[in-house]
Amino acid sequence: MAMRSLLLALLVSLGGCDRVDCFDGGPNEAAYRDGQQSARAENARKFDDGKAAGLALTRADGEKDGRLDGFDDGFATGYSDGYGNGYGSGASDGSAAGASDPTACSAGASAGGAAGESDAYNDSYAAGQADGTGAGYDAGFVDGAATCDGTSEKPGAPRAEETKEEKVCRARGFQATEDTNAFASGFAEGKRLNPDYQAGYGATYPIAFTDGAQEGFTTGELEGYDDGYADGYATSYAVAYDGCFDGAYGSAYDGASGSGYDPGYDAGYSSGYSSGYSDGASCE
Repeated sequence: MAMRSLLLALLVSLGGCDRVDCFDGGPNEAAYRDGQQSARAENARKFDDGKAAGLALTRADGEKDGRLDGFDDGFATGYSDGYGNGYGSGASDGSAAGASDPTACSAGASAGGAAGESDAYNDSYAAGQADGTGAGYDAGFVDGAATCDGTSEKPGAPRAEETKEEKVCRARGFQATEDTNAFASGFAEGKRLNPDYQAGYGATYPIAFTDGAQEGFTTGELEGYDDGYADGYATSYAVAYDGCFDGAYGSAYDGASGSGYDPGYDAGYSSGYSSGYSDGASCE
């Protein structure tokens, strides 16, 4: 862990590391290979540590893990089956309720009217603003250009050079080869080869799986029904809502068409004039 932290710190502290050539056939590449070798050695050490820890487990450890894993796996299986059953029933009931909701059309018409009026204003405002911006810019540019004396100059900026460091390549080689799951892989291997642990695990897993499946089915069926009802209701409700929304939207949009053009033109002209004046006065 300390080695990895040190190498990460090196990468952060040395800027531009992505531009370092770690495959130059020379010292940079040699450093990269050294980093890889260090990572392989650490991977092997962590795997062996994990394997030893797995082999040291007892039958009681296996029984405990078997109960936990069995219940979790059984719950997941039962939940999936129960959820499907509950969802279908809920969707059917929710669909019927949504289709008969009397507020769907009135809500859709109200929202459609407001949205149509708002969109009509915004669309006409945008059109007016575009026209005003162009007209204002032209006028502002002429007025700004009148202030020029004919001179203009822009200085350039220096560019920084990137450096190459062997430490960066060593760190990158380590990172490219490090196995962050080495201990966990060794631990799993140790448990697999541990007869006492396996005997305890096998004794409790099946019973716990059955218990978990029963509880999972009940939970899944309840949650599935709720989700199905909500989705079924929303789908049916939306049919009536959308139909009334569309009708009200069109009428409101037509009634408010062009309402935002003049305010948009005025705003665009002011903004365009300012930009045009600035560009004209820059004398370029």
